[in-house]
Amino acid sequence: MENNFQSHHVKNLNQNFITRDSKFRFRCTECGDCCRNKKLDDMILLTTIDLYRLCRVLDMETTDVVRKYCDMIPGRESMLPLLVMKQHLDGSCIFLKKGRCTVHDGKPLICTMYPLGRISLLNEERGEHEYHYFLKDFKSEGCRAADDEEYSVDEWLGKYNIEQYDECSRLYARLGNACSKLMHSLSTDEQRREMFTTSFFMMFLKYDRNEPLQEQLETNLAYVQSLKPELFFEKRTVKS
Repeated sequence: MENNFQSHHVKNLNQNFITRDSKFRFRCTECGDCCRNKKLDDMILLTTIDLYRLCRVLDMETTDVVRKYCDMIPGRESMLPLLVMKQHLDGSCIFLKKGRCTVHDGKPLICTMYPLGRISLLNEERGEHEYHYFLKDFKSEGCRAADDEEYSVDEWLGKYNIEQYDECSRLYARLGNACSKLMHSLSTDEQRREMFTTSFFMMFLKYDRNEPLQEQLETNLAYVQSLKPELFFEKRTVKS
């Protein structure tokens, strides 16, 4: 699933890439169509940031939100636990009630950004990952949005204050990469099972919704890297 998810977004990026000052016309009419009839490849993958936002808007502990509203699936290549939102039996989002989103102020970032999508790509000159944005073909997806409002990408991101979580998103990606690197370095099934549980805990559960998220991600990343520091840090030789 994770591979299909990635290739799906890369395809969209290549077809509909737009710059930050590009304009598009869109006004959500709250039809709820983008929350219904989700196929397997379109299931919402949740990040720590999404989970944190949901916990705050629902005023619930992380473990309770995961238990009630999420499913865990194993990633094939990453070997990591992945979280997806549960669905109703009719294929609609678990948070869709009477045609309306019940967590609108804390819905996942991928939902908040719609009809924009983004992907992080490495800028080789700077040696840093940067976000690139694309416009989804929302009309072919059945979305009944109106076209009487116009926004640039920057205006849309600012409207929903999306970029306030960018550093947390980068830290979450580093945390996931670190956990995956550890998983691939282990030689026995028992070790991998233990690391799988640790990864799930550090990536999704060890967070307090009442505390700033960035510091917690930094702490969890440092802990994971400390489990096998030789994988993450170059050994320095002391000259005599």
